[in-house]
Amino acid sequence: MILHPDDVDAWVRAIESADRPGLGSKARTGAVPLVRTCLPELAAAGLIPAAAAG
Repeated sequence: MILHPDDVDAWVRAIESADRPGLGSKARTGAVPLVRTCLPELAAAGLIPAAAAG
């Protein structure tokens, strides 16, 4: 499926009509190895309180 990036209505229709049970959990499982915590870096930059970084 090819959609124009600025056509929000087309994206909404495509997402709402997708018949893909479990797609969200599969995407999440695939993304987990690519994600790292950034809270210590945000605290060091003063963007969040140090206590929030753990």
